[in-house]
Amino acid sequence: MPAQDLKDHLDKIRSIFDTNKLFRQGIDNQTIVDYFVESDYGYRVFHSTEGCLHLALNFDGKFGVEGYYGQARKVQEHINQIRPVSVLELGSGKGFNSIYLAKQNPTTKFVGIDLTPKHVTIARGRARQIANLRFEIGDFQDLRFCPETFDLVFAIDTMCYASNVSRALSQASRILKTGGYLSVIDGFRQAGFNELDSDIQLAAKLAEVSMAVDHFWMIENWLEVAQKIDFSVLNVEDLSEAILPNLVKLQHLAKGYFEYPVLSKVLLQLLPVNLIKNSIAGLLMPITVRADAHGYFSITLRRS
Repeated sequence: MPAQDLKDHLDKIRSIFDTNKLFRQGIDNQTIVDYFVESDYGYRVFHSTEGCLHLALNFDGKFGVEGYYGQARKVQEHINQIRPVSVLELGSGKGFNSIYLAKQNPTTKFVGIDLTPKHVTIARGRARQIANLRFEIGDFQDLRFCPETFDLVFAIDTMCYASNVSRALSQASRILKTGGYLSVIDGFRQAGFNELDSDIQLAAKLAEVSMAVDHFWMIENWLEVAQKIDFSVLNVEDLSEAILPNLVKLQHLAKGYFEYPVLSKVLLQLLPVNLIKNSIAGLLMPITVRADAHGYFSITLRRS
């Protein structure tokens, strides 16, 4: 994108939102819960009627809802490989991924935990008839499971919400059996982020805080932390191109919001602020991904 076009996008955002206030907001567990509760209408209407909260993986360059199963299918590859007895999903949301996987693997026990009580209630309702799956309220930075309980732990668009990455990874390591897998699919800042144009960096940071993420981690730094905690890195796959069709779809919706500033300001007063803030990420993330500020990666770790 030409630099002037990005500046125009940033000016539109500043004309409606107090961006300094966005950066000053403290983000804790309650902030994250409030974000998902207030954003629920947008996710249901504009994103996925099936309860999916993550981005679709569309490898053919065209958006399609079948892409919402892409992450779960990558987790299924791990299931096929290690044949786990028990699997834990961190940040299971409304149950989209664990329900899919539990149906595919009826002899494997699945547990999903999520910080948002409303999500857990919805997930439990959807999984009522699935005997090998249960959902609990839980914080993935303070897991209440015994050591070496699970063969496989996975987290999709979840680890970015960790306030303490070292603790989150240590907790995952503790409840994994020796040789168990941790599969993380999430957004990160790309290598070289700090050398990018200042407007690109600003756009990336605004996109992050608008989704109640304090900041995305630099991927190489995140991997270093994981290795210090006794994980070995088995695979890192860049899926950034595959999320672009979904991001472009969301950007089209966001542009509609920013088209009429007066109306936009009225809506900001009438509707939940977290719902409206999603328009910032919607407008900017196709730009930040294409500029190699943000990347979307599938990471496979093994507990040594």
